[in-house]
Amino acid sequence: MTRTNSLKLNTATFALVIFALLAVVGCSNNPIANDPQTAEPQVLSRVGRTVGTASASPINLYTEQVISASEGGTLTLLDVVLDIPAGAVPQDTVFSIMIPDDEIFYNEFGTDGLKFDKPVTVTMSYRNADLSGIKESTIRIGYLNESTGVWQDMVCTLDRVNKTVTAQLYHFSAYGLISD
Repeated sequence: MTRTNSLKLNTATFALVIFALLAVVGCSNNPIANDPQTAEPQVLSRVGRTVGTASASPINLYTEQVISASEGGTLTLLDVVLDIPAGAVPQDTVFSIMIPDDEIFYNEFGTDGLKFDKPVTVTMSYRNADLSGIKESTIRIGYLNESTGVWQDMVCTLDRVNKTVTAQLYHFSAYGLISD
């Protein structure tokens, strides 16, 4: 074999090895890569519920209450508590919690689009959550960004003893307990 042919063969072999290595370990779009940071968060489901089957019969739950602007108040439904401080809103306002499907930890708070002068505290319990395949430390509250359709993480406090997550809300929209 001539020196030129040997050099071409070595160059081709080297290029093939580099290409193979990049395809396996160096590609950020590698479909077999397991990158938990890019996983789309999922809403937690409840134990004993079979989501998406005909045998499951989701229950729509709703409560509302006028909360005094000067006194604040608390609104509770199932495993969700809203604590509204005095001065959060400029006038007495109807607050509501709707759980459109009791199979999952998804809530709609109203009055829709309401923004607060002081943050409202929400506490959600995950006592009866199906945690199979879920790392408890990844449970958090997120809100559904209506313009993007993507869950946005909130700064939360996870209480593993009481199985609750607490966050401060500055506006109302759809909120849920999410995990990767």
